[in-house]
Amino acid sequence: MKKKLLTVTLAVTLLFSAACSPKKDIMKADDWKDKHPDVYESYLKNEEMEKTTYGGSVQIDYLEENPNLKTFYDGYGFSIEYLRARGHTYAVEDVINTARPKPGASCFSCKTADFTELLDKNGIEVNSMDFDEFAKNHAEMEGVSCFDCHRNEPGTINITREHLNVGLKYIDSEVKDATQACAQCHVEYYLDPETKEVILPWKNGLNTDGMIQYYDEIDFADWEHPTTGSKLLKAQHPEFGTFQGSIHQKAGVTCVDCHMPATEAKDGEKFKSHHWTSPLKDIEKSSCFACHSDETGDSLITKVEGVQEKVTVKTNEVSDVILELIQELTKAVETKSKSDDILDEVRDLHRKSQFKWDFVFVENGEGFHHSELAHKNLDEARSLAEEGLKLLK
Repeated sequence: MKKKLLTVTLAVTLLFSAACSPKKDIMKADDWKDKHPDVYESYLKNEEMEKTTYGGSVQIDYLEENPNLKTFYDGYGFSIEYLRARGHTYAVEDVINTARPKPGASCFSCKTADFTELLDKNGIEVNSMDFDEFAKNHAEMEGVSCFDCHRNEPGTINITREHLNVGLKYIDSEVKDATQACAQCHVEYYLDPETKEVILPWKNGLNTDGMIQYYDEIDFADWEHPTTGSKLLKAQHPEFGTFQGSIHQKAGVTCVDCHMPATEAKDGEKFKSHHWTSPLKDIEKSSCFACHSDETGDSLITKVEGVQEKVTVKTNEVSDVILELIQELTKAVETKSKSDDILDEVRDLHRKSQFKWDFVFVENGEGFHHSELAHKNLDEARSLAEEGLKLLK
């Protein structure tokens, strides 16, 4: 009863504060269009939906393209609906309209700065507010925009997600501001089961082994698979973690260098494009040639897509091995043909294998951000799944 009363009281407080607070607490993209017209024009291009050979922002149905996913995510929201994300400007619209269940208002954490500002002002309880009520009472929320990376100070990186500041305490090496801006949201995370707070599982490192160790230590699972009984983990979009240790990251390249290339304004001045998209979609205007001066646009695209193709092929191959593991484990559970100890051992292998595979599948670089790491995770996922199959057979 106390918790329900607290939630109601907080909701009333938020409604009151939202109604009474100055409208310019968060300056929207439109507020800057006259002062920074070229940047604003490039930002609006995020509304475009285009595709590359292995990626893009055209909204496809992953469950139709990858039927194995319905078995992988059985019992979890991603088996209900799993669509590829559109551009950043659609973030609020798409999270509201998804058919997947929403555990709390914290689902808005990386969709709009309007949520994070209320979280900063009113405290952790905002996370667990009812999602639909929050959406209804804050209908003017804007998708990812200027404030998310700059607050109200264009040209200056200002982190707006406290979960990143907490997570960075576990990283010894320097993370450049231009990468931190994107690392606010392009990360693996989980929601605290009680508070629904966004937490980054970086205590033991940014790789899958460190994350699995952390999740094991706190006995966390996103859900239990209904036919195998495995306590599974759902990877999100770990671009930042994947990028660490890559050849480009070691060379000092940041997210901004590749995804926000210098562009010439109408007056001849240079500015950073705010169309956050694949460099392959306009390779001639990309930053690639700063280092790859001996290449042509076509040759660069061929190289990148060659890397992505190898990762994609292996991802599909390993997917079939994991599917077989799930099917065989399901049979063993139903027939009770194996001891509880064996079943639990295989369930643990299922948990680790699927997470390592998922870590690659959901990563938006399609393997390019760190191809060596992608292959390592996939090879380990295959090995773990095959180990489970041996125990069952």
